[in-house]
Amino acid sequence: MIHTTRRILAGREFLHVSVAGQPAQSPRQESRKAIEDALAAISDAGFSTQALIRSRLFARDAQLRRIASDVRLETLVGPLRSASSSYVDARRLPPQSSMSIDLVAMRANADAQKLVREYEPQIAPPMFVTLDGMAYLSGVTDMSDDFDAQLVCIRDTIKQSVQLAGGDVGAIVNIDAHISRAVNVDHAWRAIGSLFPAYNASISLTQVDGYSAPQKLVELETTLVISS
Repeated sequence: MIHTTRRILAGREFLHVSVAGQPAQSPRQESRKAIEDALAAISDAGFSTQALIRSRLFARDAQLRRIASDVRLETLVGPLRSASSSYVDARRLPPQSSMSIDLVAMRANADAQKLVREYEPQIAPPMFVTLDGMAYLSGVTDMSDDFDAQLVCIRDTIKQSVQLAGGDVGAIVNIDAHISRAVNVDHAWRAIGSLFPAYNASISLTQVDGYSAPQKLVELETTLVISS
């Protein structure tokens, strides 16, 4: 099933498409079909797939997350490459699905060019993408000893990426936080709020079962304005 949501953020229009995988001959085929269906839904809604700015993947377990992530890396290439994140969270999936994919596209000006900044050395997610005066950071994680230490390191990494994108932390307009179910939600809210106190950003918090490594407890996806 395909779900679409439209949103206005910082004066821009966004389309959020969510597709749960359907049983197939293999998890790879299921993942590829879900991504292809999500891309088709973006085009059908009148958005350009080249204005894809973020992908978010959920899988039933760590092995299926790895498979789906590999398929995404093979599929969303060239002008489709975008900020990305991935999580383990069986609870949000339909009973027969091994994964689901969320794609977000922006209604950009026709002459706007998407730029991709890679990590050095390059890894699966880019550091960020920029398009039409906005920057979108891939999910940032850390493997320090505990939640609070991870959050501080993530905050510092985000600050560095924001500067490289040509913005500043005051221009952050949205933070999507995905926290482990092992972490107390009230504590997470207070901790995130204390580290991003004056950014005037909308912050959402979602619980998940896991990440790309068992030590990780939190991942933040950040969006900011870099020009008017």
